[in-house]
Parts: sequence; structure tokens; C-alpha cells
Amino acid sequence: IQLFGDYGFDSVTTRDVAAAAGVPPASLRYYFVNKDGLYIACMEHVQTMTFKLLESELQATERLLTQKNVEADRLIESFCAMQDARIDSLMGGPDGGAAALFSIRHDLPSTGGAGKLGSLHPDAQRMAACYIQVLNRISGNTVDLQSALIITAMISGQIVNLFLRRNRLAEMGWEFTPERLHWLKAAMRKQTSAILKSYQV
Repeated sequence: IQLFGDYGFDSVTTRDVAAAAGVPPASLRYYFVNKDGLYIACMEHVQTMTFKLLESELQATERLLTQKNVEADRLIESFCAMQDARIDSLMGGPDGGAAALFSIRHDLPSTGGAGKLGSLHPDAQRMAACYIQVLNRISGNTVDLQSALIITAMISGQIVNLFLRRNRLAEMGWEFTPERLHWLKAAMRKQTSAILKSYQV
């Protein structure tokens, strides 16, 4: 995961992974057949680990969305709680962000076709559906599906952008300490709330 995250699918060989893991390359071929199989296993592990951290907030949002006449503020709070959990999974995890970087690199262009390996995790679909449904409820269903998909992707994309710039931010003296993550969540909530409220009817 660390190697694929740091260097991308195209630049990593099974020999590199075997050397980093301290195992013979033949062992990797036995368990994973080839680099594609190894990559898919890494991706499945990352997705399972990530969505385990998000599960309680996903369930809470799904429960809220089953209720009728929910106030916009409660829907916005639920959206923000899912974002808080995403921030924790990206920047507050014990792996130093290796899993997050792996996930982000997966979506980048790859000559080896890494983005086509595996499938979209069902919980990723659940999260996207929750984001879209929250926006639709707030807007009184005045936002079409394609627009809602892009709007919610732009809102949640702020988190990824900050994660990708963490080294540059560190050079400028802004480390992702627990206190700073708390501040970041508060700032993100403020921005997210303002955007979502702009669609409120």
C-alpha cells in the first residue's frame, strides 16, 4: 500500500513489493498471481479499512434520510459528520496517510490501467448516495442528479486537496496535529454549511 501510494501502480514492481515486505517474489506470485492481483488485494484492504471508519456516520445519515420533514440543519450536520469521518480516515489514521494516498492515486491516469482494476466499493456508493440525498432534501429536489453529484464531489474534494498539499503546508509550518485537525474540521463545516445552505429552499 505504501509503495503504490508513494510511487503509483506503473512505477512499482512485484519485486519492489517483495523486497519491502521481506519475502521472496515467488510468494507474492503464489498468493496474488501478478501485480494486478496484488494491487486489487491492496485496494480491497484500503477500502474495507476506510469505510470501517465511516460506517457509524453512514448509518446515522441513512437513518436520518428515512425520516420525513427533517430540518435542514440536521441534514447539514449529518453531511458534515460524514466529512469529519473522512478527514479522520485521510489524515488522522495510524498509517500516516498511506491508504489515503493509495486511494487518490487509484483515480489518477495510469498507463497500466490501475483505475480499471477492482470495482467501486459498495460503501463508496452508499456515501455518494447519502451526500446526494442530503443535498436533494435541502434543496427540495430542485437539483438534478448530475448536478448534485458534481456539487457534492466539489464539496468533499476540498478534503482531498488539503491532503495532497500536506507536505507544502508542512513546509509553511502547518502540520496536521490533532489540534489542527480539530480546527480543520470546524473550518470545513463552516464552508460546507454555507454551500449547502445556499441550495436551501
